[in-house]
Amino acid sequence: MKSKTSLWCLVMVALLLVPACQKKAPGQLGGEGMLGLVPEGAMMLMGFDFQKFASLELFDKTLKENWQKNPKAGKVFKDYPDFVQQTGVDLQKDVYNIVVAVYGSIDEKNPDIAGLVNLKYDPDKLLAVLSKNKEIAAEETYRGRTLYTLKDKGEEKDKEMRLAFLNKQVIAFGSLPSLKKVVDLEMKEGQSVLKTAALMKYVGKLDKKKMFWLAVGNIPEKMKRQPQGGMMPVDLSKAEAFTAVVDFKGKVLSGELRLISMDEQGNKQIADMLNGLKSLGAMGASKEPELAQLLNGIQLGSAADHVHLTFSFPEELLQKLSAKSKAKGMMPPAAPEPFGQ
Repeated sequence: MKSKTSLWCLVMVALLLVPACQKKAPGQLGGEGMLGLVPEGAMMLMGFDFQKFASLELFDKTLKENWQKNPKAGKVFKDYPDFVQQTGVDLQKDVYNIVVAVYGSIDEKNPDIAGLVNLKYDPDKLLAVLSKNKEIAAEETYRGRTLYTLKDKGEEKDKEMRLAFLNKQVIAFGSLPSLKKVVDLEMKEGQSVLKTAALMKYVGKLDKKKMFWLAVGNIPEKMKRQPQGGMMPVDLSKAEAFTAVVDFKGKVLSGELRLISMDEQGNKQIADMLNGLKSLGAMGASKEPELAQLLNGIQLGSAADHVHLTFSFPEELLQKLSAKSKAKGMMPPAAPEPFGQ
């Protein structure tokens, strides 16, 4: 799916980067409570609890230190207080949850999507910001709701990003067919993703109170067909789904990735291969204590019906890795050695 260049997506990125308090507020919906507004037929579903996600000190630091370095943010909002003043949304306390559904195939270039943002907001202020910056290309009315088409050149007409102020608690966004179905669900018509048994049998097992969760209910065939005779061939022919949960608690980022596959022998083969790669990485990290600690925080295993990867990383470690990455990025490139030496 190609990245969006609209102001709305700038706002969405800001939602990912700003710290939030843990206290619940009136109008706050959990990820579970939002699924009734997601249209049926999704092949991928994900949810974010921003009260946890944005509490990472790393995100807070990134936003406050790098606001002016972001050319898009700097042109529209001079700093975070200006963002709050213009949009009317204090992200530290007003943004709660986001749920996104993807339709079609995971390997499509520009699939249909439907997304819901649960927050406390003033639609007039948000609309004023979008209009002021000429980010609304068109608008139309559907069942009493105005659907705003966001300016984004190059999209297919029905795949352009649209948004609607669904109610006092939720903003909906997505491609036209999916967004109309969201409006239908708000009107108590149509079927929600809760009726998509092929996906919900995996989603239902996930703890949706975690910071982030994801389920893919359809692994593309081309991903299952691995080239034969490779250095590390694995059998993915029976892979049927992928799930992930990530949480942040007690200054520790932890989670589990799981590939669902009813192939015990094949699952063990995949886990053994990944553990081998981890061992190789550990050998190369002997002089990199942070990388070694990162690898030690990863555990791999398998069962009759899945392969799993669990991880646990202290936030302090993530900050050190981020700082080291930035430091390397600031280093000038090394001068090439004279030819022949």
